[in-house]
Amino acid sequence: MLSRVLLIALLLPFSCLATEFRVCGDYRNIPPLIYTQGLGAAQYFILKTAENLQLKLTLDYHPQPRCIYELAQGHYDALLSSTPSPAVNDDVVFPAGQLGQLDTSRAYLLMRVVAFKMKSNPANWDGQQFSHLTLPVLYESGVPVVQMLMDKLAVPSRASAKTPLHMIGMMRLGRADIAVGLEPAIAYALQGNDPQDQFIILNPALLETPVFLAMGKRFMASNPSLAQQIWDEIKRLRESPEWQKISAQVLNNQLTPAAAGLKPTTELQSASQASEQGK
Repeated sequence: MLSRVLLIALLLPFSCLATEFRVCGDYRNIPPLIYTQGLGAAQYFILKTAENLQLKLTLDYHPQPRCIYELAQGHYDALLSSTPSPAVNDDVVFPAGQLGQLDTSRAYLLMRVVAFKMKSNPANWDGQQFSHLTLPVLYESGVPVVQMLMDKLAVPSRASAKTPLHMIGMMRLGRADIAVGLEPAIAYALQGNDPQDQFIILNPALLETPVFLAMGKRFMASNPSLAQQIWDEIKRLRESPEWQKISAQVLNNQLTPAAAGLKPTTELQSASQASEQGK
């Protein structure tokens, strides 16, 4: 009986036996990682990795706090994009080197957290501290690495903005002197919303941090070898000539599934279209 079951299993298509991999991603635009209607770096890497390793990928989009909660409950296996922070460290595992140190070579990319302002505003950031502030520093809610950074800085701040566009609007209305966020997302927002060149991104950056596919602890415990394979494949893809050819298209949200070499499937279509409602 056992041999018959084994024979049937061997005759089934591999796709039917593929390991299920359930990933939760932030539902907002987070250039160049995630686009609500497009293909960002994190989306490309996870889709291509699943294709190459023949994983049965489920990729859903929700607000990041919900992703973290659902992951902790065992409803997902990984977070699509995350950085080490107190908000996630109890629930996820990041790739580590032989000595246990964080292995940044297996990150999607390094992201800079920067301050930006209207050029006419005297507020400033000199690499160590803010100056000439009349209002709390504004930052985007729901981005753990920015939240962690602002909690550490000895300066009044508030997380009352939902998107970089919201921060731009609030500064135009005089409700903030200066704002902090992820540099690619800010640059992307400014591209089409600063026709008079009123804003400037300040240097140096407040922080540079790697962004990873973060494995849930339950998935890591039950699939340690597969988790390492997935991270290794992301690293291989990031260093590949194919990625170098298409990476320039990512920032402007011009990367298409065809250009990325992905096979057109229903799963791909849903995975490259995040829900703007974050339901």
